[in-house]
Amino acid sequence: MGFCLPGICCGDANPAISREYQLKTAYLFHFAELAQWPDSTQMTICVKGDNPLRFYLPALEGMEVDNKIVHILLDPVFAIEQCQILFLSELDALSEAMLTQAKIHHVLLVSDVEQFASKGGMIQFTLRDNKLKLIVNLASVRAANLRLSSKLLRMAEILE
Repeated sequence: MGFCLPGICCGDANPAISREYQLKTAYLFHFAELAQWPDSTQMTICVKGDNPLRFYLPALEGMEVDNKIVHILLDPVFAIEQCQILFLSELDALSEAMLTQAKIHHVLLVSDVEQFASKGGMIQFTLRDNKLKLIVNLASVRAANLRLSSKLLRMAEILE
């Protein structure tokens, strides 16, 4: 599966970092395609905290996935129920309250911080051998009544 999307480029002083965040942006779009939400009529990707993804995600605004227009929410204050995918920039944001709200509102929690998946987050980006890898906490995904396609799960390390 290719993870390139047209229009995702940013002038960054460090091409390796730029490439990493372009890939993460493409992955987030593909998560929208490869995950299923109960009764979802919208597709909003939100970012909590300061992260370079804020410069890349706006390229996804207005794209379509499963007959839904993708919206990007970068506001510092928003309600979790506005999001289908929530990228957390810091492990501290992954509180018990956040996990509970994600379960109630069926929000896919994603991050690139270490131990995110082992602490209850759903999908963690990690760099191994200079390659972007995924770690999926399947129990957390299921607890939020979300489904991930087998195509996505085959690419990931699974935590039960």
